[in-house]
Amino acid sequence: MKKKLAIILGLIYILIGCSSDEERVVNKLKSEVEGKYSIVIFDNKTTSEEYQGSINNDLIDANELREVIHSLTYIILDENSSHDYNYKKALSLNSFPEIVVFDNKGIVLQTNKVEELEKFFLQ
Repeated sequence: MKKKLAIILGLIYILIGCSSDEERVVNKLKSEVEGKYSIVIFDNKTTSEEYQGSINNDLIDANELREVIHSLTYIILDENSSHDYNYKKALSLNSFPEIVVFDNKGIVLQTNKVEELEKFFLQ
């Protein structure tokens, strides 16, 4: 009986710990301003200038989206980088580069396609 209780408590602890990691990451990265978005681009290597240009210049500047963007951040998740959180696990990042858009409440878009990011902001 004690063994079963210990197993159940252990599973609950693991489940609470996993969800709180995601919650902490989302709280750290989400927009601080209502009505504005934070865009975080995760990559496993330094993001190319061409890719950054497609987001910074071709999407944000060309469509005058600076007014709705609170922040734009690139986070490199390679072997040489250390971070406060395990972003891959907390946000279920599977392919790179991965774009995550946050409003002031949480994640509103997660994709690896710039086209989907564009569609989100231009609709």
